Amino acid sequence: MPIKVLEAEDGDMDRLFEICSLAFNTNEPLWEIFWPKHLLESGRKQGAERMRETRRTDPSTKYMKAVDEAGTIMGMAKWNIHDSKAAKTDVPKVANYWDQGEDLEYSTAIGEIFSVERNEAIRRTGGNVIILDICVVDPAYQRKGVGHALVNWGTAKADELGIEATVESSVYGKGLYEQHGYVFVKDIAVRLPDKKWEGRPYGAIAWLERPKKQ
Repeated sequence: MPIKVLEAEDGDMDRLFEICSLAFNTNEPLWEIFWPKHLLESGRKQGAERMRETRRTDPSTKYMKAVDEAGTIMGMAKWNIHDSKAAKTDVPKVANYWDQGEDLEYSTAIGEIFSVERNEAIRRTGGNVIILDICVVDPAYQRKGVGHALVNWGTAKADELGIEATVESSVYGKGLYEQHGYVFVKDIAVRLPDKKWEGRPYGAIAWLERPKKQ
């Protein structure tokens, strides 16, 4: 099946967020922590608008869509392309959409931990790095090469720019990236040590790196 990877436009964001919601469903604790209403229509509208806002205001962010011959969006990826101008600029904090109280406090604190490794990668590379933040495929189109096409786009962009690429993957999904030359570095538990939060859901990511092309 021919697959094209194109930069997404503002009008695509509702579909892109829907794909994230369908793919993660209730199986990804971090997504649930940051987007507690993502399965609801109101939550999806909120998420799509957040994506539009990020696209407009963060020059490093590239939302990419994988489409078939009919133009159906089958999957999406969010790549953050940093250059030396961003070397001293931390990535934006993860937005959260809890209304108030301890849920909001917990989500905000988890978001700060989640950003630590990304910020370290930016500093370590002098601001020359591509970071894959999200890569998901609509369950109806999985196992058709869509994920590979989205990863290929960012990998080729890193080679074009001569910079390192990194991936934040689910601990179970790292095999896809290893097929594209990414090397597993470590698993990271995204959780808070404070006993106050014992019993709260927490997440984990696999951190992978692909050296810049020589």
